[in-house]
Amino acid sequence: MVSAPLCQAHPVHHGEHSRGSRVRGEGGTTSCDTRIRVLALQYSLAAVQPGGTVKAHRFSCTVLCVLLAFFSPGCLQPIATEVLRPRLHPRDPDRAAVTFVALGDMGEGGIEQTHVAHAMAGVCQRDGCDFVLGLGDNIYPHGVHAVHDPAFQDKFAKPYALLQGLDFWMILGNHDWKHLLSGAQAQIDYTLHSDRWRLPHVHYGIPFLPPWLHIYGVDTSLIEAVVGVYQLQAAQAALCGQPGWRVVFGHHPTRSTRADGDGGSGFVRGALEHLIRTCNIHVYFAGHDHHQAHLDGGFYQEIIEGAGGAELSPVRVGDLQQRFGRATHGFAWVRVTEARLVIRFYDVQQTVLYTWES
Repeated sequence: MVSAPLCQAHPVHHGEHSRGSRVRGEGGTTSCDTRIRVLALQYSLAAVQPGGTVKAHRFSCTVLCVLLAFFSPGCLQPIATEVLRPRLHPRDPDRAAVTFVALGDMGEGGIEQTHVAHAMAGVCQRDGCDFVLGLGDNIYPHGVHAVHDPAFQDKFAKPYALLQGLDFWMILGNHDWKHLLSGAQAQIDYTLHSDRWRLPHVHYGIPFLPPWLHIYGVDTSLIEAVVGVYQLQAAQAALCGQPGWRVVFGHHPTRSTRADGDGGSGFVRGALEHLIRTCNIHVYFAGHDHHQAHLDGGFYQEIIEGAGGAELSPVRVGDLQQRFGRATHGFAWVRVTEARLVIRFYDVQQTVLYTWES
């Protein structure tokens, strides 16, 4: 069953209500969030049988998102292209090469994140960087509650202070959904309060790239919840049939490479691999697993970069698809031309750990 779009925004015309005029309840929560919390309480209470014992429920993002699909259409409001465009750092769309850094699971605000950021700055200064791909779990441990949450400064602006003049194209991870719609909207809205943070919607294509490169971000937390399937239709429309390189980025990998992992979400894997096959995607970038890894899927390459600052997790040994795996903090640096794509894995000492090219 294909679920209804989650928080799919309708075009805002002049004279209609804008983002700043949404109805809010006490404490700054949206009326949508209030409905969700009521539904969550009802869901929890429904599990308590008369005369039985009360069991504590961990109300997962999956359940919340299922509720969101049916009760909150139109709640999340994206940033229009015409509003976003003047804020972007200009890049020549006809350039012969595109370089960028990819990393995820970074928003701890600790020394490890700072070390990774400094290494990124060194590599970008030496080899060039047009932008950064943020692969989710942008702010630990519970995302943010509002656009002026100090976590934006402590866990993004300050750690990446050396990386000026770059657009950070972000996507939401499971931790970024902890404050429900208000937290997700805050991360979208922060785009208009930052000169680097870019999250125009829960899914989007990166603009102003050469005609031979196409990059699209998807929210895998919503796909896992079976309410973000509509994103795949938008991604197909943006990617299928396009010339040159086609790249997707999200938070969850198609397969977990954690030593203690369960293999990952079968639904996410099926949905993403359907998109990858349909549009002949060349590379999928993901985070979530707190290490660095490269999986050769046969018909595509998967780059897992969840080592941006969070506590590391061990890499599973013996995966036949795994070409590289290392539990060390770092990032991937990518250079793309019309004919060639190169990916280098770095640690915090700016040491090249592994290179793949096509």
